[in-house]
Amino acid sequence: MNEIDLINILKKKFKHLKKKKISLKDDLVKQMILDSLELMEFMSFLEKKKYLKLREYTNKEKNFKLSNILKFINKA
Repeated sequence: MNEIDLINILKKKFKHLKKKKISLKDDLVKQMILDSLELMEFMSFLEKKKYLKLREYTNKEKNFKLSNILKFINKA
């Protein structure tokens, strides 16, 4: 998966982000791109699609930066 794929998934899943500029440096929580429920919905979606395991991700990472999520997905 690449940067564009991940951002497109995010924008497709959450219509209010369609026109928002999002980069890999963005932290989904700290920059209030997603609220906590939306974040869990997004991470659960990635888990259901077998991109990552949420428990493993949260054990290794302490934030929800898109760059960290993408790095984790590509490692697995």
